[in-house]
Amino acid sequence: MGIIKRQTIQSSIYAYAGVVVGFLTQGIWFPNLFSEQQVGLLTLLISLSLILAQASNVGINGAGGRFFPYFRDAERQHNGFLLIASLATFVGFCLCVLALWLARPWIVYLYQDQSALFVEYYYLLIPLTFCTVYFTVFDNYSRLLYDPVTGTLLQQFVQRLLVTLAGGLYWLGWVTFPQFLGVWLLAFLLPLLFMIISVARDEALFFSRNFVSVNPDLRRNLIRYASLTFTSALSSQVVITIDKMMINSKQGLGDTGIYGTASYFAAVIAIPATALYKVSGTLIAESWKVNDLENIANIYRKSCLNQLIAGCLVFVGVAANLPNVFQFLPASYSAGYYVILWLGLGKLFDMATGINGTILNTSRYYTYDSFFVVILIFITIGANLYLIPRFGINGAAIGAAFVTLLFNLARTLFVGFAFKMQPFTWRNLVVIGLGLAVWWLSVQLPYSNARAAKWRFMLDVGWRSALITGLFGGAVLALKLSPDINQMVDGLKKRFITK
Repeated sequence: MGIIKRQTIQSSIYAYAGVVVGFLTQGIWFPNLFSEQQVGLLTLLISLSLILAQASNVGINGAGGRFFPYFRDAERQHNGFLLIASLATFVGFCLCVLALWLARPWIVYLYQDQSALFVEYYYLLIPLTFCTVYFTVFDNYSRLLYDPVTGTLLQQFVQRLLVTLAGGLYWLGWVTFPQFLGVWLLAFLLPLLFMIISVARDEALFFSRNFVSVNPDLRRNLIRYASLTFTSALSSQVVITIDKMMINSKQGLGDTGIYGTASYFAAVIAIPATALYKVSGTLIAESWKVNDLENIANIYRKSCLNQLIAGCLVFVGVAANLPNVFQFLPASYSAGYYVILWLGLGKLFDMATGINGTILNTSRYYTYDSFFVVILIFITIGANLYLIPRFGINGAAIGAAFVTLLFNLARTLFVGFAFKMQPFTWRNLVVIGLGLAVWWLSVQLPYSNARAAKWRFMLDVGWRSALITGLFGGAVLALKLSPDINQMVDGLKKRFITK
């Protein structure tokens, strides 16, 4: 658990540094720098590239998390795993490029009127998907070699910093919008190159065919598992991004831009969970290999509690500061107020249930998770078809929160029945009650007048956030709700006093 705790903290630090950059750039600056349609274009391109990247990967990353312990052998170049993953991904990418080319007439027919900008820049999906999928391949490989931190640093911080620099060029008038998109693509290409360099620096960049060795049983299990995780991962990505696609289809790029900006605020809440999933997956797979159920249950229990604490703190901080945040955005973006709350609530549901998906995906019952996700696609589409025409972008957010709750409930119940693992205790309930109490107290304090100077809103965000952190964090420490957090704080105190 020490490895998980240390690397999760490191990854979270880099991730939250990126959140600061991303929040100021994509949450505040870009909505003021670009039109709603241009913001919507960036949102839609990223969303679709994530789906295409999952399709291109053909399930090899998910299979790696489950079977890499059987490949691990540095002297034999890990039996050619990186070469296998790279070639399989290239075949999948070529098929996706072919699909994009064949779908072009259909895209023009559907989106020419409401999303002409997307039709114009449609083929940017090809280089964007390539950078996204191969970064995922090398990041996953590095994570399997017990280095999840480098990928988090590059993706969460460096990439967002490069996007900010691209926006700066446009703001200065040095590039036009089409030229900005070219520079923007570099923000995805450079982290990929740095990730490859990192793997090479660790002397793990293995591409020799001479060491490729997969016995028939492992090959058969790998292909079967990859096929199922391909379905599961692709379906999961569709579930996550289909709301933006359906909003664009029904209401155009403008509303897509507002919804995309709001969803970025909500994504801030899930940053610690992202770091945890990267770190824990390999260790859970190793525990399954030796059938160490006690270690899995311990990680599961701690993940639920610690992620709930982190999620509640960030959710309350975001929710309490929304009246101030919207003072920095164009008036049209106020339509995303409740979108942030609903999507944030969905992220909190996901964090509160910990690594249930990781446990299920790396167990012998992984086929059931694929089944859950496929069913979820139909529920998501049905919910959006019903809610978006009635409530617009708020309907999409409500549907996303409902689907997230339903999915995690199914996973948690299955893990509970299949492995007799129930991760919740009275501490989880206390954390939820504490979060509600701190949120209620924080919104009772008056906000700055709408006509106040911008610096007053910034000051309000600062002291209100400090108050929330002090009250919530202080109560968590005083009540000793999380031994891990208390141990971490005590360690920091000792280190500080020693210095």
